Order: sequence, then structure tokens, then C-alpha cells
Amino acid sequence: MASTRNPGGTSASHPAQVAAFSPAHPDLANGAAVPARVASHHYAEALARVIYIWGHPLVNTFRRTSTWELMKGHGPGMAMGLFPGSPKNHMGYVDDYLPAAQRKIVTPNNDTIYGACFADLGEEPIVVQTPHDVPPGHYWTIQIVDAFTTVTHQLGSASATPAGKYLLVGPGWQGEAPVGFAGVLRSPTDVAVVMARSFAARTPEGKAQARAVLNQLGATPLSEDRPGLRKFDCEASARNKVYPPDLNAEILAADPDILRTRPVHGETFWDDLKRALDANPQVSPDDAPMAEQARTLLALRDSTPAWKALLDRAALVADNELFAGARYEQVGTPVGNGWQRQTNGGRWGSDWLSRAQAAVIYIYVNDFTEAAYLIRGTDAQGALLNGRYRYTMRFEKDALPPVDRARGGFWSLTMYDKDYYMLAESPNGRHNIGTVNLDANELQFADDGSLTLVLASDEPTSAAEKANWLPAPRDAFALIVRAYVPEASILDSSYALPDVVRQR
Repeated sequence: MASTRNPGGTSASHPAQVAAFSPAHPDLANGAAVPARVASHHYAEALARVIYIWGHPLVNTFRRTSTWELMKGHGPGMAMGLFPGSPKNHMGYVDDYLPAAQRKIVTPNNDTIYGACFADLGEEPIVVQTPHDVPPGHYWTIQIVDAFTTVTHQLGSASATPAGKYLLVGPGWQGEAPVGFAGVLRSPTDVAVVMARSFAARTPEGKAQARAVLNQLGATPLSEDRPGLRKFDCEASARNKVYPPDLNAEILAADPDILRTRPVHGETFWDDLKRALDANPQVSPDDAPMAEQARTLLALRDSTPAWKALLDRAALVADNELFAGARYEQVGTPVGNGWQRQTNGGRWGSDWLSRAQAAVIYIYVNDFTEAAYLIRGTDAQGALLNGRYRYTMRFEKDALPPVDRARGGFWSLTMYDKDYYMLAESPNGRHNIGTVNLDANELQFADDGSLTLVLASDEPTSAAEKANWLPAPRDAFALIVRAYVPEASILDSSYALPDVVRQR
């Protein structure tokens, strides 16, 4: 068997396409060539802005592979003490929810414990392991996405994936899986991301169960494979906190905002895109035509300072517009009572705008049949949500989000600040509310069977409202309902979440 990169398709191999951007006779008298030059400039600028939207998730993913160097020689651990990190083609873990105070990763869930592997399949395939000992009804998944964040494989309790080892290979791989493997999984790009999630209730017993399942999920290079199933160790990974030379736990605790850096920047977009494309010379059929256009623009940018200036400016504009517009109050389609959802989440196809928006607000979403993400940033009157006010959500009797509990399904409503981070300190310890609270009998239902959740920065006064209180920041905030293993009524939007109603 072999795994090789295709060396073709670099940005320097498009001279004919680059020449086509310049008029054939640029020096005609009386400015006769000016319209042709203007047309070329406008076309290049428009194409560059589309390429930015198309390429944003690719650059976003590739920039995150910087953890390869940070974790090299350290083994799987917690990069910067905050999130799963590992050397290339290995999986790193946390052993609890991501810290609420972190300001690096936007919109993490507060439902599952994570493992993450950034793979370079051009170097070699990796072994993806699924668990053999899972309690009935426990949710777990291994989500595999390509370099553009499109879900290529979704293993887990929802799809009843058998236990075993699977070989994840890149587009240039040829051969057969070794004896004892359950199957071969193919990625359309050499860079792939493998995300493991194991549901964790908030009790010590619930978290122990989550870790026990997570310790059976993992990814390792094929060259390190051994007969039988491997036992991983998320607790040891969580203890292995690795920091860059100029950073440590004390500095981060004093100033978490140090890590508020975007993975994608308009100023460096083209250089980052070239590196990302060089690392992924083959892409999916949906992305291949745009990849060729991108390589042409990269060659055009290298041709003259004038073209470089034009394309750099276009990327800056597109970058600003994407980040300004990718907001919870704007993204997705209406699905009732003021909520929105990206109905094709994870399966983006050629919907490059939705894919880029998702990369900004909640990158690496699961396949939409695995988990539905319903978001909003406004109240029932269309005003932005703000913690200076008090809001309620009233679920009528038997109208909680319908999920398949037998396959591990659960739901949660999570509170984020205006920048899509959790409250650093929650007055009652809650960052979300949902199935775990119901299972623990923490919520109070009315006599008629309804459930009213209270969203506010100030603590309610009555015992019932305190039981159902999800604290909000004292500024703008946003909400997301995650419905894992959703039933059909969520997917076809015949079920509608209750509206968010301002009380005062």
C-alpha cells in the first residue's frame, strides 16, 4: 500500500490563465484598451472575493494545524492548557468540558468531552478506533471532516457504528486495509480533522462514564498500529498541558483575551491559502473548480505589484464583510418562532457561503442529521438579546425538543456572550440547560406540565424561577439549541422551539 501526494496544481502553473487577465493590446491609442483593463480588474476583484469565501474554511483548518509543531515531542495533551492538541496524526483529549473562561474557541458545547486529531493523510493513513464497551443510550461520535470542514464520515451511537478499527486514507492512497480492520474511510483532502465527542452529565459518575467511552475512541498513525484495540488515556492527556515559550497558565489566567486571535486574517489570506492548497493538492469534486480558480489568482498575484495590491484589497474587504455578517442574528434560514438553522449543516456541497459562515460562528458542526443547531440573537420582537432585560422560553407540556434517547440523543440550550464565548463565571454554575438538568430533576414544571426557562443576568427571586434560570451576561448575548440525534420533526421544521420573550 502507498500514500503519496499529487505534486500537481501549484500556483505557478497557470501562465495562460494569468495572461488572459491582461488585454491583448494594452497600448491602443485614445485609451481604447481601458475598458478591457477595467473589466479584467472588476472580474479579478469579484472572483477574489468569492475565492475568499470559498477558501476561508480551508485556511481556517490549515492554520489550526499549528498545534502539530507546538505538541511535537510532547505527545497528546492540552494545547495552551485549554483544548485538545497532539502531534500530527494523533488524537489529543480533554477530560472535562472545555474551560468556560477560555477565549480561543468560539461556541464550544458544554455537553460532551472532546478528543481531536488533525491528520496529514498525505504523509500516511491513520487508524480511527471506535468503542466496544458503551452503556445503552450513551451518546458518542467520531466526526471526520475534510480540510474545508465538510463532514465526510459520521461514526457513532446515532448510526450504530460497530466497534473496531477503521483506516482513514487520503485521495492519493492505493491499497487495502490490513487484516483486522472494519473498513476503509476516504477523505477527499490530505488534511482531515477527526473529532471525538462523548456525552457527559454533570455528576462525577456521568463524567466518569464519558471518560470511559472516550478512552476507547482515538486516532493514531498506521505506522504505530498494533494488533487489537488500543486503550487511550484522556486523563493523562489533560494533565499534559503544553504552552508556547512565551505563554504559561499564570499569564493566561490573568489575561484570557491574549488568545482572541482569528485563525483567518485578510492581510495574510493569500499566502495562507497557497500553503493550504499546496498541502491539499486534491480536493472534492465540489471544490475542484474553485481550487483551480484560486491557483490562477495566486499566480496572478505573483505576476505584478499592481495585481497583488488589487487582490490583497479584495481579500481585506471580503474578510471584513464575512466577520461582520456571520452573526447568530443573521445566519441560517428561519425555522419558526425567531429561530434559524443551517439546514445543510456539515454537508455543504457547493454552498460556500454557508460553510464560511459556519467556520466563523461554530466551526466543525456535525452532519445535520447527527446534530441540529438552532441559533438566534434576537427576541420575539426582533430586538437584539441583551442581559439588561429578562426573557423567558415556555415549553408547553410534552413539547421539549424531540430527540432519540435510545441512540444517545439529548438537547441543550447554551448561553454565549456577544463574541460567542461562555460566561467566564456563571453565578449558578450553568452555561447551558437541557437534558442533563431534566435527568437530574433540577427543573421545575408548572402544574399544567409546561416548563418555563428564565434567561437573565439578575438572579430570579422565586424558587421555581431559580431552578429554571440560565444566567446571561449583562451585555448582548446569543443562544444555541443543540439537538443531538434529532427526530424528523426537527429536521423538517414541523417542530418549533418556543420564542424568546422579553419580560421587562
